[in-house]
Amino acid sequence: MDSEAQAIARERLLAVSDWQAWINQIELHGLSGFANKHILEYGLPVPEQLNAPLKALKMRHHSAAKARYHALQQIDAVFKEQSIDYLALKGAALMPHLYKVAYLRPMRDMDLLLRRTDLSRAADALRSIGFHLPDAQPSKFMRDVHQLPNATKTIDGFVCSVELHLDGVSRDTAGHCYYPESSDQIQSIYWQDLSINALDDVTMLHQVALHLEGLHPGSALKLINVMDVVGLAQHVLETGQWQALKSQHPHVINALRCLHLWTPLPSELQAVLAPMPTRVPADVGVIMQPLGQIFGSQNAWTARLRALFSPSDWWLHLHYHVDPTRSLWTVKWLRHPAAVLQSLARRVLSAIRGG
Repeated sequence: MDSEAQAIARERLLAVSDWQAWINQIELHGLSGFANKHILEYGLPVPEQLNAPLKALKMRHHSAAKARYHALQQIDAVFKEQSIDYLALKGAALMPHLYKVAYLRPMRDMDLLLRRTDLSRAADALRSIGFHLPDAQPSKFMRDVHQLPNATKTIDGFVCSVELHLDGVSRDTAGHCYYPESSDQIQSIYWQDLSINALDDVTMLHQVALHLEGLHPGSALKLINVMDVVGLAQHVLETGQWQALKSQHPHVINALRCLHLWTPLPSELQAVLAPMPTRVPADVGVIMQPLGQIFGSQNAWTARLRALFSPSDWWLHLHYHVDPTRSLWTVKWLRHPAAVLQSLARRVLSAIRGG
């Protein structure tokens, strides 16, 4: 944190009135590790009684990361034995590549990208080493999703969850990220003694940005996912790959401009993105609810229709790759309604075929 960020953090922390709610939000957004780290490094003003719960969260995430590492060791061994290629995605790649310290990047599950032709063999391989992987998705509406059902196994007292992906992008987000045909889009990274493959920096940033631009469980866009995109964008800039990013994946540039309106970007990113947007769309940081959550709610149908067809302006700019300085007229009246109807039709068709 630079001096400006530290000053802002101090000002915000001095205004906190409910510390239990604060620590709950820190954990929800995957930031308890960074809270611990920055409080100690910069002497940030938090009550002394928070030291114990923050330390406990750090220890829990450290132990969970060790369990995930042991899980990935087992998976890597059985996949190599059966000549199954895989790539680590999102947190499983970003933690060793970008964050370096395991407890700083907690993750709900480990995402692995495979060729479609290897999915069935990979699922059987996971079952052979004790993972529970259901034969079918938990819902008939999920028949055509981009991944197999979650595979789980308890290791060192922690339930480790693994998702095998045929596409790194969900079905409700425009674009795809399949297993690369070219080795130029693959790099090796190290998690302790384990060498694993991941997407190259530019393609990895494309994938994590598309993930961020989509729908998220609980209707919450976690700030750790924002850190993923911003931190990797800084790395791409520092390693001289910015022009390749701009030409190959301009949606990432738009995502960064939208994120700046929620939480200011580092100065070096602002410099290459200038001029920065100043007009602030409505409901910055508020994202659209997942379709299942909308239809499963007890809200009146009018509220459900508003949630479906009238999400926040900020999310529409982010999701549909529209610069926040431009009009949303076409998105609101054409693109978004068409996308919602297409998503609903896809689920109905999935349910029919699944039956």
